[in-house]
Amino acid sequence: MYKHRFVTLIAILTLLFIFLPLVLIIVTSFNSANTISLPLQGFSLQWFSKVFKSRALVQSFKNSFILAFFASLAGIVIGLVASLALVKRPGRLSKALLSLFLSPSLIPGIVIGYVLFLFLVVKVQLPLGTALILGHLLVVLPYCVRIITASLKDLDESLEEAARTLGCPPVKAFVVIVLPNLKPAMTSAFMLSFINSFNNIPVSMYLKGPGMNTLPYAMMNHIEYNYDPTVSALSVMLMGMTLLFMVLLDRSMTRGQTKGVKGE
Repeated sequence: MYKHRFVTLIAILTLLFIFLPLVLIIVTSFNSANTISLPLQGFSLQWFSKVFKSRALVQSFKNSFILAFFASLAGIVIGLVASLALVKRPGRLSKALLSLFLSPSLIPGIVIGYVLFLFLVVKVQLPLGTALILGHLLVVLPYCVRIITASLKDLDESLEEAARTLGCPPVKAFVVIVLPNLKPAMTSAFMLSFINSFNNIPVSMYLKGPGMNTLPYAMMNHIEYNYDPTVSALSVMLMGMTLLFMVLLDRSMTRGQTKGVKGE
């Protein structure tokens, strides 16, 4: 009995440790004071409007959004091809390649950023914009490969075989049968990749060029020189966007499971 109470206490303290800073950010974003402070001096929405008036924050948001979108899209395409090869040709080599694809998620981001800078920028001399996209692609690729590979392994191969037996060409069978069943997994992989790319700092810090600030880096710069609640307001907006993504992710997964049950 006491053991269960102790575990419950630890769980409550852990949740407080995680969520209390978020609550403080939300509260301070509505403060009318010119600095981040508690208790509140008044209620105001001025800091939310100031986010849109800041040219640096708006431009960096656009940069991060475009970068995360194209990196996630490229990750889905490459992850789909890699997952098909890994699942259709099982063996020791495929297991080794799967571990290789997943290895970037095990390496600290600061190390990945520095190594990519030395190789892509210093050695190969790629433009910083191209190097930045490749760096974010490397960050999101493990999520794409892992999720799509797991979905492919759970997919009933007899569906595609039945279509090909009935005269459906291989490419058409893949597009009509396999691809729709992978839609929930691809949607999930895209959203998780987008969130991780959008919030990434270490890789962007090394590979960004002049005037190419991403939003997390721009927020750090803003905090360094300004101690107003603008970043708190922006953080609340980003939390809302992330929550929306997670709701869409949950709905896409639920719909996929429902369709699978109905199909069975």
